[in-house]
Amino acid sequence: MKKLYSVMIAIMLIIIASSIASAGLELSFYLGMRDGSNQSDGVIVRWYVEKNKKSDMIFEQLWKEQKWSDLFVVDLNSWGNETVTLNMTTDPGQARNTGWDWILIAEPKVTSNGNMVYDFAQAVAEGKVKLSMMLDGDKVETEGLGFGANCTQAEAGAVGGVTKPKAYMQHPPWNGRTGNTIARFELQLPASVKRIGNVSATWGQIKIQ
Repeated sequence: MKKLYSVMIAIMLIIIASSIASAGLELSFYLGMRDGSNQSDGVIVRWYVEKNKKSDMIFEQLWKEQKWSDLFVVDLNSWGNETVTLNMTTDPGQARNTGWDWILIAEPKVTSNGNMVYDFAQAVAEGKVKLSMMLDGDKVETEGLGFGANCTQAEAGAVGGVTKPKAYMQHPPWNGRTGNTIARFELQLPASVKRIGNVSATWGQIKIQ
């Protein structure tokens, strides 16, 4: 009876362990306001997934602190094995104060079970990004950037005295017009297969590798 009970416990543990999967497809990044931006009212950062003329917002955050955020992680498994455009916009805070909006994005990437799929900072450095603006009062986007808007590694710097690798700035328009800066990255996402750990069991014990 004791042996049967141990077998049942082992089976239950295996079932539980089999539901523990790695994350699959993820978008991850850090946000921070560059040192000296204390007069900014913050920047609203949004990420969208665009496919077949449909746009789904997957992230929205107002950030105004001169310190790095914890790592933001966004689930992309719903778009596995598809070609999509990931669209990041930066918009002034609620007061629409466009000065000192020195928002930095650090180590932005898409990974599949921890393996690199797409490096956004590298794409910015190589000019593999489509840039546009949506200015307040306009009904359509303007291709390219102007009015002080940028998306560049050249303006990256320290946040709270800490510099992170692969960071870039994406400043909203400010010099004469207000609006948001839009950066689009086209990429092919792999199939969203979540990896299950290897499970082994002995009497009443379980091991996950």
